Amino acid sequence: MNFGEKLFRLRTERGIFQKELAEYLEVSIGTISNYENGIHYPDLSALCKFAEYFHVSTDYLLDLTENAMPIDSLNIQLADGCTIGNVLNTVMELSRDWESICLCSGSVRRCPRRSRPSADKGSCSNIRN
Repeated sequence: MNFGEKLFRLRTERGIFQKELAEYLEVSIGTISNYENGIHYPDLSALCKFAEYFHVSTDYLLDLTENAMPIDSLNIQLADGCTIGNVLNTVMELSRDWESICLCSGSVRRCPRRSRPSADKGSCSNIRN
């Protein structure tokens, strides 16, 4: 999904009109329309304002991650020196190395693509990367 599609979806899911968003960014309604239609892209300052307004990360807006969690949520401490962001980064590193990850009876193990357990026949659910 490109930036414009993501912007349109975020705006419409929240019931926000282009006019409201344009006023917040101090731009014209036409500029918002151009962003949503992929005609123009925001500069860095506007991109940061979009992220702040919708409470998502700029990485999410730029389609560098599917995770819409805002940065402040990723920095929440789970334990001493461990944040939600650290956990997500570790999972992403593991998924890059594995063909897929199976969660079977509470444990994580590698499941080759050719021999994936069926969810109907076992307790394994597959997560593809």
